[in-house]
Amino acid sequence: MKLSISQMMTLGAFGAVVIIFLAMMNWRRAVHAALIVALLEGAIRKWVFPQGSELVYFFKDIILLGAYIKFFMFPDPDIRAWRLRIPGTFIACVCITLSVFGAANVNIGSLLLAVYGLKIYLYYVPLAFMVPLLFRNEQHMTKLLFNYSLFAIPICLLGVAQFFAGPDSPINTYATSDLAGVKDVATFGAGAAVRARITGTFSYIGGHNVFVLVFFIISICLLTAMEGRKRMLLLFGNLPLLLGNAFMTGSRTAVFSLVAVGTLVGMTSAVSRVGRAKGSLFYLIMGFAVASAGVGVFFKKAFDAFEVRRKTAGDTVQGRAYLHHLAAIRAAAEEVDLMGFGIGTSHPAALGIRRALKIAPIKKECPYYDNEIGQCLAELGWPAFIMWYAFRVMMLIHCFKAFSLTQPSIFRSLALGFFCYHLLQLTNQMVLNHTANIFLCATWGFCLIPRMENLVKRRPGSLQMSSHREGARRQCMTRESRQQRPALRG
Repeated sequence: MKLSISQMMTLGAFGAVVIIFLAMMNWRRAVHAALIVALLEGAIRKWVFPQGSELVYFFKDIILLGAYIKFFMFPDPDIRAWRLRIPGTFIACVCITLSVFGAANVNIGSLLLAVYGLKIYLYYVPLAFMVPLLFRNEQHMTKLLFNYSLFAIPICLLGVAQFFAGPDSPINTYATSDLAGVKDVATFGAGAAVRARITGTFSYIGGHNVFVLVFFIISICLLTAMEGRKRMLLLFGNLPLLLGNAFMTGSRTAVFSLVAVGTLVGMTSAVSRVGRAKGSLFYLIMGFAVASAGVGVFFKKAFDAFEVRRKTAGDTVQGRAYLHHLAAIRAAAEEVDLMGFGIGTSHPAALGIRRALKIAPIKKECPYYDNEIGQCLAELGWPAFIMWYAFRVMMLIHCFKAFSLTQPSIFRSLALGFFCYHLLQLTNQMVLNHTANIFLCATWGFCLIPRMENLVKRRPGSLQMSSHREGARRQCMTRESRQQRPALRG
């Protein structure tokens, strides 16, 4: 039975109240749940509840709303005991600039859509301030990340099934939505060997590309910290499947990103210690060998189809690296003034919201450039555009400092990997890819751990931090801020 718009909105409102209340009861579990939903929401939209695709799209956002309310408005004493050293004034200026030059644009013609545009850009930023307080110590952090990394195995196995199932299979479909519209499944390869470009449990290819890169970073960095069976599971499970899935997406950017990240982590490990586990460099090299062999033996058809796409593509490395971005910026610069066309006006869901709620069409259509940098400039105008990418660069710098000023540990390995992710994603989709958006903010927040300061001075004889927590605190403490004693949450 297909629900009407009013019925879905009523159902969604009731469900949102319940979810927000549950999230407020335990904000940490709510954050964990939101990050898991980010991996699975596409599958729910495609196969479980397609008629309510719009509601599922906002599911993780509603969970995070409850966590935000609890964390920022009703913080527990252990939250108030910590301070995060970040450039709050600059971040506030970014938000104000996007509101004034992007949202307060008369071209949008709707307060609701102006708020939605701000949500697209800024909604996951508060998540970054919560991530440093998710972990009790380094051991707890490592355990949670390892358990989270295991989602790669079932998701990648689904991707393998999608690749061999063929483009017409029911498991190869995108999330159909009245908001975003229906898209044909993309294919690659040639002749009888044409294959669907896989999406895994995500709505579209872009989300799966982000998943492959982020989980490859987590898995390869865990190799520098874990030993025994867990290390073998990463070595023979996660890494080959993730690399194989990268080829199955048909995305040259995904494959290049995995190779670049793996090479950089390996080279850094060769010249300096990034992790504390024994034989980190040896296992990193073995990881590349196993992943490459896995592709050559088990996923050769994926490699062949990828090679067809690479050789027949109509663009060049230089074009994808910077020429397309420069062309989009030049084209957008000819169309916009200080205000641009309005924040979020080119987002696919914005048109659907206008149709669903019968909101008047936009006054001036925002041009589409198939490039996020040009798209952001067209939406925001020059002042907000400059502030937005200055904010992105600030995130990148924080990740690099977390790596460069930290002692060898799992934290240092991950900070290096997340720096690579932010660098590679700087010119790729974030605003138009909500999966990339939430992972960018979450990984930035992870790299803010060394910037935590404990405001509580413990009295003699009071309960002290246990020895293993103290060790984790020292491992995540930067040389730059050691005098101020930042730490993982005690």
